[in-house]
Amino acid sequence: MSRPEFLAARDLNSRAERPAAVSIPVSTGNPVLDANLYDLSRRFCGTHDPDTVLQMLSTVMNAAASELGEHELEIMNTSLDELFVADKMFHPYRNVRKITCFGSARIRPEEDSYKLAVEFARLAAEHGYMIITGGGPGIMQAANEGAGREKSFGLNITLPFEQHPNPVVDGSDKMMNFYYFFTRKLNLLKQTHALVAFPGGFGTMDEIFETVTLMQTGKCSIFPVVLLDPPGETFWARWVRFANKELLADKLISPEDMSLLYVSKSAEDAYNYIARFYSRFHSYYFDGKKAVLRMNAAAPQETLDWISKDFADILPQNDVVQVLGDSADPEPLLAHMPHISFTFKAGAYARLKELIDVVNDF
Repeated sequence: MSRPEFLAARDLNSRAERPAAVSIPVSTGNPVLDANLYDLSRRFCGTHDPDTVLQMLSTVMNAAASELGEHELEIMNTSLDELFVADKMFHPYRNVRKITCFGSARIRPEEDSYKLAVEFARLAAEHGYMIITGGGPGIMQAANEGAGREKSFGLNITLPFEQHPNPVVDGSDKMMNFYYFFTRKLNLLKQTHALVAFPGGFGTMDEIFETVTLMQTGKCSIFPVVLLDPPGETFWARWVRFANKELLADKLISPEDMSLLYVSKSAEDAYNYIARFYSRFHSYYFDGKKAVLRMNAAAPQETLDWISKDFADILPQNDVVQVLGDSADPEPLLAHMPHISFTFKAGAYARLKELIDVVNDF
């Protein structure tokens, strides 16, 4: 993988479709305090939007003046601190693609899944990717071993048992201890460009289901999700069979939702699936009702014709257009790239994933 000069910010809060609603008024109800907060937001916002800083300050002071208990404020404080520290840690590596690896902390080095995680992470790192794990033992340690300390992130969780930082990331400037699972999971997804899951327990199930739910509902940018089993093992095959039999058969999910997942049996195949996803496609954003795909290289006209025909169900206006550069791109450093735009049927995110696959594979 060639290192991108610039990567678009990942979207995990549905800003792609509509502006985030402001649930807490900027005003604190105290005119003197409001004036001071306004002044602070303008004087100390750095390069950031002062209105965003003002909203954050006002939220903190509204919480401080409320009747909430001390515990509630402690949760808010810890959450904000963890999000800030994590973003600072990842910031120097923002233009390097990353892969998050999930899996059981209980898998031992002699097991095939452990060896496969080492092999996959080593292959991905050799092609320029960095690896993100939960920072603990088992599959997490295996993936960090494969990538090596310099290309590894560890997002460890503070627990009274079982999980301690593995020796690969322990003491690294790319390792962080989280107190809350939800802030940890947010960063495992927010910072990544692909996810590879190895056999695991409740935690792995939780992470897979949440990831697919976020993509299915448009709350998270679409990226490759690979379920990786060693040859001869059927952990993920049985999991997919359960989803097909119990969820799809009862119409609790749509057939195209399963296209958000890819089952693989080798490190090379798993890596190739991820690399293929970013072969022509780069990233996407929404402009009102239009979806706009940024491309590493322009797509041939026959690809556009195929999209218009095969994806008519999610193209209500049948208005697929490709332009070689778009000055309206919200990321100016990516405006020079070829862009494919079309009016998008809201909610059809699994079909959008299939469309991206066609763009790459045609």
